[in-house]
Amino acid sequence: MNLFNYEGGIMKSLSKFTDCITLSLLFLVSCIPIFTVGTAATAMYHTAYKVLRYDQGYVFRDYVSAFRDNFKQTVPVWLLTMLIGAVLGIDWYVMGFLEKKESAFEIFMIASAVGLCLLFAWTSYLFPYMARFENTRKQSMKNAVLMAIAHLPMTLLILALTAVTVVMFSMMPLFIGILPAVYAWIQSYILERVFRRYMTEEERQREDEKNERERN
Repeated sequence: MNLFNYEGGIMKSLSKFTDCITLSLLFLVSCIPIFTVGTAATAMYHTAYKVLRYDQGYVFRDYVSAFRDNFKQTVPVWLLTMLIGAVLGIDWYVMGFLEKKESAFEIFMIASAVGLCLLFAWTSYLFPYMARFENTRKQSMKNAVLMAIAHLPMTLLILALTAVTVVMFSMMPLFIGILPAVYAWIQSYILERVFRRYMTEEERQREDEKNERERN
């Protein structure tokens, strides 16, 4: 048995490792303009689900295609998200400063921190949802909220995954070159269990058949 055959375990692992690095770097570069972070997150989830999980297509081509296709739809949503996050972040910082002088501000500081967590939980559903489903911006935002609430255990699992990812990055900053893609890859296993519940039986069957064909 030739371990270095393309179909062998070692070569497949190396290929996945390379794909993760490529996808992570594409995501990080795409985030540089700041206003494109939402689009980058959408494209990364699309590519992680399609290429990393089911070996369909190619990282660079699929990422660029998803980024281009979702640009107009996701930028306004991200700008709104960023605005809300900035307000909550400033509130948290100001309340933290005032809390040092007067403990009565502590509850407002906690409320701001909770608000930031809820915002992140919402966006954790929002951009993957926009990567997987075609809908209006308003309906996508609404559905993401409903899913985050209706599937609370999955939402908490995503927050736990995020916490682990942040800890790993703080311990080894060089992991930034692979962590985004690995995060999206694992995230897809969590969120797809939710998304499938909102697909028709025909849609689920068609997607399963497609994934099975690609595996074979």
